[in-house]
Amino acid sequence: MIENLNLKDRRILFELEQDSRQSLQQIAKKVSLKKETVFHRIKNLEKKGIIKKYITEIDVYKLGYQFYPLLIKYQNTTPKIEEEIYIFLRKHKNMAWLTKCEGGWDINLTLIANNNLEVNKFLEEFLLRYSKYISDKHLFITTEIHYFKRNFELNRNTHGTISTGGYGEINVDELDFKLLKILANDARKQLIDIGRELKTSAKNIAYRIKKLEKQKVIQGSRILVDFSRIGYKFHKVWFSLQDIDSTNFKKLIYYFQNHPKIIWATKTIGFYDLSIEMEVRDIEEFRTILDEIKLKFSTYIKKHESLLIFEEAVMNYLPS
Repeated sequence: MIENLNLKDRRILFELEQDSRQSLQQIAKKVSLKKETVFHRIKNLEKKGIIKKYITEIDVYKLGYQFYPLLIKYQNTTPKIEEEIYIFLRKHKNMAWLTKCEGGWDINLTLIANNNLEVNKFLEEFLLRYSKYISDKHLFITTEIHYFKRNFELNRNTHGTISTGGYGEINVDELDFKLLKILANDARKQLIDIGRELKTSAKNIAYRIKKLEKQKVIQGSRILVDFSRIGYKFHKVWFSLQDIDSTNFKKLIYYFQNHPKIIWATKTIGFYDLSIEMEVRDIEEFRTILDEIKLKFSTYIKKHESLLIFEEAVMNYLPS
């Protein structure tokens, strides 16, 4: 069922997208509602499944991790076999992102791992079980990730982008890592509850969060939204690029950053060089946006492949 969001709900979603750790009082002031009203509206958005999760954006590269996108195409499967494969992937400890697709590929996922050996271990385990059902696959290494915060059709500027992929590893202790794992899956969890879970004080938790923010390990926070429940289609486009230097690549990213419907841009090493993700109302809007990109950057785009993502099952910034 598609939910029609009124202006107040979209403004609340906008604020949570900018910073999902904001207090109810802070949000209430910005959207001109009472604190209690904001509380009930957020609970209603959660109940309807529009807000799926409150995510803390973590630069995993600073923790020694890397993202590895993987495209998978099935063969000789049944719905039951595909569901078995999907459950295996969903439960795997290295799964950072998992989606079902229509187009040239059936699964678009992203692994999180310390190194190539860990990825190879996953592939060996996966293919030992399911190789006879896999007709093709492409593995990539991610070098840059840019997330462009949604504005929920409010025509307002967002708080810039969240970018990861830089180098310079930060040493974190066991308590910091446990804290990050909690925040990665529940950015709104109260400090006192985190402290109780980690057997330390709320004051210590607040100090450690500030430290991790200063170190740019914590890049921000946002919400994970079920796009299908608010009438959007989720499309991904993979590009092969040509004759593009770093200056013009930055111009490409800047264009994506300022486009209201594009929410991700990822630079990769592998079969394709770049991918973007966008949320649109219909296929006509998608085609219009893609045509605009191809026209503006035709010099640099060699070829492209598009996918419709119809289910997003996993979004984790740290391995389980």
